[in-house]
Amino acid sequence: MAPVNKIVKYNLEDKVRTLNEKGTSLRGIADSISKESNQNINKVSVVNFLKSDVKSKAEIIEKKTTLKIKVVEAEISTLETRQIIISKLMDVAEHAEYDRDKTAAYKVATEALDSLDKRLGQVSPDNHTVINIAQNNLTIKDKIQRYRDMGLFNGTN
Repeated sequence: MAPVNKIVKYNLEDKVRTLNEKGTSLRGIADSISKESNQNINKVSVVNFLKSDVKSKAEIIEKKTTLKIKVVEAEISTLETRQIIISKLMDVAEHAEYDRDKTAAYKVATEALDSLDKRLGQVSPDNHTVINIAQNNLTIKDKIQRYRDMGLFNGTN
C-alpha cells in the first residue's frame, strides 16, 4: 500500500491546486506549504500529488460523461416508447366503434402528449392541451388530422 501523500495527510490540497494554477513553481509550492504546515514537504510530494490529482479528475470526468450518455440514452428510449404508445392510442381512437371509446382514447392520447410536451420542455405558457375533447366539436378525422398537422402523429389513415 502506498504511503499517504503529506499534502493529503495535512489537508493542503486546495492550497497546492491554487498555487499550481497561479503558475508557482513546484519548488515554490513545496516551500510555501512546508511553511504553512510546519512540515517538511518536498518537490517530489508536490509532483506526486499533482499527478494523482489530474488522474483522479480525469477519472471523475470520464465517469460523469459515461453517466450522462446513459441518462440521455434512457431518455431517448423513454421518448420513443411514449411516441409509440401515443400512436397506438390514436389508432385505437381512429378505429373505435363507439364514440365514448374514441373520446376516451383521444383524452388519454392528449394527456400523454401533454406529458411528453412537459418532458421535452415544450409546454405553452397557457398550458393548453393539443385537443380539448370536452370543448371542441371537431370530428374524429379532424382531430387525427390536427395531430398529424402538428407533427405529433405519423400513423396511417
